Amino acid sequence: MDDAGESDVGVPSTQEDALRRDDILGAVGQLPDDQRSVLLLVSIEDVTYAEAARILDIPIGTVMSRLARARARLLKLLEEQRKPASDRPHLRRVQ
Repeated sequence: MDDAGESDVGVPSTQEDALRRDDILGAVGQLPDDQRSVLLLVSIEDVTYAEAARILDIPIGTVMSRLARARARLLKLLEEQRKPASDRPHLRRVQ
């Protein structure tokens, strides 16, 4: 690792990456607590479904269904954020 140059190690994040990260964190924050807990344990903490079930004291089938719902909801939230402004409902100006 000591012999690796900066360009060999990684690419610095861009402003666009930071905005995308903020979008993802905001969408995760909108998930219900039970779905968010499972998603973070499995996706970020890298625990197995069985470990997540033990940690949360729920059946493994519940872990799997909450994770599926969390992923689907997260995808929907992120897709909504990507829609052009013209596709979003317009707010009326009140004067």
